[in-house]
Amino acid sequence: MVAVLALSLVPVVALAAGTGGTDKFGPYPSSSPDNGTCGNQWAIDTFDRYFLVHDNGDGTFSVREEYKNGSFVTTGPVSPGACETTSHHGSVLQSGVVGHMTGFLAGTVTSSTYNPNGCSAAGADCTTTNGFLTAVFGASGPATFTCNLGYAGCKFNFEYSSGDQSLQYHHWQDKSDNQVGEKFEGDIANQ
Repeated sequence: MVAVLALSLVPVVALAAGTGGTDKFGPYPSSSPDNGTCGNQWAIDTFDRYFLVHDNGDGTFSVREEYKNGSFVTTGPVSPGACETTSHHGSVLQSGVVGHMTGFLAGTVTSSTYNPNGCSAAGADCTTTNGFLTAVFGASGPATFTCNLGYAGCKFNFEYSSGDQSLQYHHWQDKSDNQVGEKFEGDIANQ
């Protein structure tokens, strides 16, 4: 029991690789509301947030945020794919449906500041994207992160699935289209 308690008190820290390497951060237990194609909230997501930061050696850093061990619970009444223009989606979603989610977000930060121990600083909150970027890169982190500036220079893929038998559609994907837009496939919907 003492060993388990001791392990639970160990702070989450970065595994630093140094200049030119890749540093790993996390897990940071997190949750956030999730919006669908109509701009509506359709679920609350809960997940572990991980970050990989690679120093490109030129004042830029490749940042990949990974969402692992994720789950969601729907809030309804509109499905995430209700405003899709493609086929194979519904429009109605009951609240209380549960499922699994996973995903990533990858972009670039330009900064003269890099503190791999920033998440350990007093007041740092690395449970959000912008909180992590501020803790590690200072104010320039969120301001220059390409994923905060639009779709260009940002790759992402989020997948959601549920085996709930009340659903007509069990899988939804929200991803970058490898150009300058967003692509949706499927839905989580009762009808």
